[in-house]
Amino acid sequence: MKYLNSVLVFLSVLMIFIPASHGQNTPVVAGRIYRSVDQGESWQHIDKGFPAAAVVNDFAFHKGMYFAGTEGHGVYVSKDHLRSWNKTGTGLPADIKIDAIEGIGDVLVLGSNQHGIYVSTDNGAGWHASNDGLTNRTVRCLYVYGTSILAGTNDGIFISRNKGKTWKHVLADMQVNGFTALNGKLYAGVNKGILLSVDNGDSWRSIFNAHTLHNISNDGEYIFALCYGPIVLKTKDDGAHWIQSDKGLPELYTFQLQRTEERLIACQWDGIYKSDNNGGSWEKSSNGLPPGLAFTELLITNDGIIAACPPLKRLK
Repeated sequence: MKYLNSVLVFLSVLMIFIPASHGQNTPVVAGRIYRSVDQGESWQHIDKGFPAAAVVNDFAFHKGMYFAGTEGHGVYVSKDHLRSWNKTGTGLPADIKIDAIEGIGDVLVLGSNQHGIYVSTDNGAGWHASNDGLTNRTVRCLYVYGTSILAGTNDGIFISRNKGKTWKHVLADMQVNGFTALNGKLYAGVNKGILLSVDNGDSWRSIFNAHTLHNISNDGEYIFALCYGPIVLKTKDDGAHWIQSDKGLPELYTFQLQRTEERLIACQWDGIYKSDNNGGSWEKSSNGLPPGLAFTELLITNDGIIAACPPLKRLK
């Protein structure tokens, strides 16, 4: 995931107490990574072994392990169900800014700012560059679709159908910020709106151009457009009709939106929000999180919901 510039907002307290919505107090401990095991009602930090200054730009779950790609601190792995983290990986540039990480088959693929693609075939222990056919080295997002992996870059979309060994340029002249898939269709959130592919990513057409998208997601029924507006919209007919879906969210763009078994969870500039009515309305769900800090990354797992915040509140 991508940072365009920064806003210097420091976390000014290390531990405070805030009242939960159910009338209890949950200790708030400053950290980088947090987990909820109750559908987002409360959160606890889970970043043992993680550098205090590290910025998590993406999470991945691969072969029973959790991976965190960072900005300038490499890759960290948790092999004990999120109880601790350890640095892993040789072969990466020391200053690499990892913006995306995904697993496909037995391979881990990461995308970076200016260094392109790296792959690992040994669960992140070793990495090597894999940029054959990749003509733009600023990789903003990765998405696994079947046996293919898509890379969103500052010059459009690249596809690999051999686990990242080689890349094919299928769309140019757009900044691609996110992908999602629903009902056999691929969607890309770009600086010119939303693109749709019905042929596994080989060709794309525009279905929405009213806003620049920061990210894109789905809940199994609707496609959600996370716009820089700031506005959140949803559609279930490929953009023929749109429904505004940000009631209760602050007037700041949304970083992430994902569905759990019970509800939608959104990462915002001032914490985490939940929706129990498919995005019809939202309420804050940040019990246990530091106040006034942006949460930028989100992953729904069998070990709970994990979310990450940068040391500074930053514009992404």
